[in-house]
Amino acid sequence: MDNGHMKKMVIRASVFTVLSLAVMLQRSATKHIMITDAAGGQVDIGNDSDTFRLPISSAVQKGKENVLVIPLPKSVSSDDIVLEDRYIDHELLININSREEGFYLDTPVVTGLDTIESAVCICENGTGNVCLDFKMDGLYANESLLTDQGTIEVSFFEPREKYDRIVVVDPVGGGSDSGAAAYDVCEKDIALSVAKELKNVAEKDVGVRTKLYFTRLEDEEVSPERRLEFLDETKADLFIRIGVGASNDSDEFGVMTEYNDRFFLRDMSNAKFADVLEKSCVSAMNCNAAGCIPSQDEILQGCDIPSARVNVGFLTNEIDKTNMPQSAYAKKAAQGIYVGIIQAFKEIE
Repeated sequence: MDNGHMKKMVIRASVFTVLSLAVMLQRSATKHIMITDAAGGQVDIGNDSDTFRLPISSAVQKGKENVLVIPLPKSVSSDDIVLEDRYIDHELLININSREEGFYLDTPVVTGLDTIESAVCICENGTGNVCLDFKMDGLYANESLLTDQGTIEVSFFEPREKYDRIVVVDPVGGGSDSGAAAYDVCEKDIALSVAKELKNVAEKDVGVRTKLYFTRLEDEEVSPERRLEFLDETKADLFIRIGVGASNDSDEFGVMTEYNDRFFLRDMSNAKFADVLEKSCVSAMNCNAAGCIPSQDEILQGCDIPSARVNVGFLTNEIDKTNMPQSAYAKKAAQGIYVGIIQAFKEIE
């Protein structure tokens, strides 16, 4: 073999080595990762779908007794998986772009958990996209991991086992309940927009063992009774309702907070909590402080933890009505609420 052939072989071997290392690094980057919680984006499975019960195997490996193990088609990577925690419904949805239709017909999930009431697979016909819907017997926090074995492992916890501080955020209205409305501007939409931005703000604050649970992250109806039940289930430390204000005076504008004045709580009273939220929102939004007043809100009246309602503007004021539907306004309101939450916990602790 002459020198020319030798050089060509060396070059080819070098290229192959570089490509192999690149593939290995890319694969390692998609494994042992936490799959992000995508609560708030309802999984769209289309209209043409089939649903069947997932086969479940109880043949769990040692040490995995309290874990839900979900096998994945070989073609699936972390980019093909979206988790949605529907806490209010006690459901965990896992949307998988599997591209292998029928994979879950005869491939069981593996678990020894008795907290799973039902498990179904919703298939989008002809595409391989599936939504695995797990109905739990109560409210659980969870952690999800994509493993080297090509599975998702989901561990479940009582909320207090995982989080030091818990807040329930309740956007007013939803579904057929529009809340206050002025022409095409509805309270339920403004409250939901602020709630979604608040969720984004909280998730970026890594390392803080504070969990924000939302009664809704979609335009769906939640009864007052269910909102209060959910508050009990979470064992929350703080409760915040998000809404808008209205006034007989069209010149009244800015942020107004409300509180339940029927009883006094030690350490952090309702009035104090409402005041903290108002100040932080006014600072973040650079707007008018419209006051902190006693409330007739029926849901606040049923709370026995520090609770307040934040009205992020007035529908009866033309400037507020124009600004509130804008995303920049919602982001500032969310930032103010989050800062108020952190400040309230500092004062409590």
